Amino acid sequence: EVCLIMRSDNGLWALPGGAQDLGETPEQCAKREFREETGLEVGIIALLGVFSSMLYEFRTYPNKDREFCHLLFRGEIIGGMETTSEETLEIGWFAESALPEISDGHLTRISFGFESLRKSHLKPHFE
Repeated sequence: EVCLIMRSDNGLWALPGGAQDLGETPEQCAKREFREETGLEVGIIALLGVFSSMLYEFRTYPNKDREFCHLLFRGEIIGGMETTSEETLEIGWFAESALPEISDGHLTRISFGFESLRKSHLKPHFE
């Protein structure tokens, strides 16, 4: 299953994540954003891929005037308690066959994450 959050800005489901702060590594950012949006502590296991927002259409995302480089990590829950935030209306765990309506750009990353679980030899995705 994949952990998704329902975004408060568009009401759609997405991977937890956000912008990296100055002085913060990508791993620190991933852990902080996951904690802020879910209340859960995560350990990072692997980098699964690097994705570009230039390759998907902005339809539902509120920040349409920006381009993003998305890093997809595999993680494991190591603590905390599920808690929503002002950015998060709900937290849910979904099987690949039961995904809800997904916010722009996230389905490609979610699909690659499930594929990497099935094929452990799969190389990281890079755009």
